[in-house]
Amino acid sequence: MTGPTWYQILLACLFVAAGCTLAAFSFWYGARQRNWLLHVVGAGCALFVVGLVGERTVVAGTGRPASVWDLSIAVPLVPLKLDALSVVGIILTLLGVSVVLFLERGGPAERWRPPAQGPLDEDDTV
Repeated sequence: MTGPTWYQILLACLFVAAGCTLAAFSFWYGARQRNWLLHVVGAGCALFVVGLVGERTVVAGTGRPASVWDLSIAVPLVPLKLDALSVVGIILTLLGVSVVLFLERGGPAERWRPPAQGPLDEDDTV
């Protein structure tokens, strides 16, 4: 069995760096804003990174055949395979982002305020 090609290694390194950055930012911003929903996004990014880093070929590492739990998922249009833990991390990240976007409230500066009313004399001029 041949090893990964150079572009697969480069893509994996970029995805790991992006996942680590997003996880760190999500945890930091969630603690700073006291928004626990952002910790779901950080946990999903961390699971994605752990799945990418921990992916190994079972047969080459242990000498035993792969089981159902060792299956990898092929990414369409890109010759990469993702571990099941990486897929769970992606799903958790997307779920966390959607929950944050749908449930997060705007601050007092972002709330809509009606425009100030002018004197009535200005409205009657034609």
